[in-house]
Amino acid sequence: LTQRGARTAHAAVVARQLGKVCLVGCESLRIDLSARTVQIGKMTLHEGDVITLDGNDGAIYPGVVAAVMVPDEALLERLRALRASPGTTPQRKHGR
Repeated sequence: LTQRGARTAHAAVVARQLGKVCLVGCESLRIDLSARTVQIGKMTLHEGDVITLDGNDGAIYPGVVAAVMVPDEALLERLRALRASPGTTPQRKHGR
């Protein structure tokens, strides 16, 4: 979680390579070094607090939130239809 940066920022690139979520450009993030707290919107976190980052919608949750995988039914139906359709060979230039 960074206060500044973009999708191509170093932290985001490294996190992606490690298969981790990284939210960048959280402009509402305020760090109070003397109090050892972080303010994100109306949420105050203290040093050592655990947070959960949702990389799909950019949400930040206090504590551990269990991940729930929801299948994309439209995509699954499309894959089923492709699997059931007769095979075709792509047309290529020069017969290759």
